[in-house]
Amino acid sequence: MRSIFSVTAQISVFACALAGCTMAADAPDELDDVSASQAAISGKADHAYTYYEVIADLRKCAFPVCGGFFLKRLNRDTTVCVDGREAESCYTPVLDWSEANLSEDQQSKLTAAAGKDATSSGVFGILRGRFAATNTTPRPELGRFVISEAWVAEGDGVSEGAFVRVKDNGLRCLVAPCPSLTETTLNTPRTTNIAELDWSPSGLTDREIEGLTDRLFSPDGILVAGRRFTVHENAQTAKGRTVTNAYERLSDVAP
Repeated sequence: MRSIFSVTAQISVFACALAGCTMAADAPDELDDVSASQAAISGKADHAYTYYEVIADLRKCAFPVCGGFFLKRLNRDTTVCVDGREAESCYTPVLDWSEANLSEDQQSKLTAAAGKDATSSGVFGILRGRFAATNTTPRPELGRFVISEAWVAEGDGVSEGAFVRVKDNGLRCLVAPCPSLTETTLNTPRTTNIAELDWSPSGLTDREIEGLTDRLFSPDGILVAGRRFTVHENAQTAKGRTVTNAYERLSDVAP
């Protein structure tokens, strides 16, 4: 098995198979346990700072009614649109970059990912932000989407499973498995400590995985899509997550 990583005190990366551990794939995911009330609270946050898949609108009609973007809340079946209605996805003619502090080149990376989303089955562009009531087009009632963060996929794989943010939590253990990573399921209050990321489903290169692993120690961490599994090692069990795709935040422009 290739590329199942754990972070140790020496910030080392090792393969679980070489260490003699085993995995039970598709273990129950905490996302399944989020209550209806928690989901409702998360839904209300669509007008605050929530994570969305962003998809370019390829419909052939006049702007601003067409030609903008669709936003779809991650890990949830519905999204609350600018007019308060719930839908699978919500349309906006305008992406407002005023709060994102990103260069035009970086913005172009996100819009290219949104175009890829529109023509494939994967999730390649992710935005964090909020809907705002008006815009400066001839249809101001269509609103705009104000961006606070933009993330792009590192790989080309289909993003199966839950979307989570993963960061190193500083825990170091003498014996594996060690739950040294904390994942937060996007758009829910759920936080879980895990011991492993199994990168093998992602199809990423070793160099790409190494770069993303380094980002686990950054304040932003990384976003990944994947499924829960259970690691069995040294007569102990711990939670892990497969990676079907991973996302790195576009860097802020230096002031």
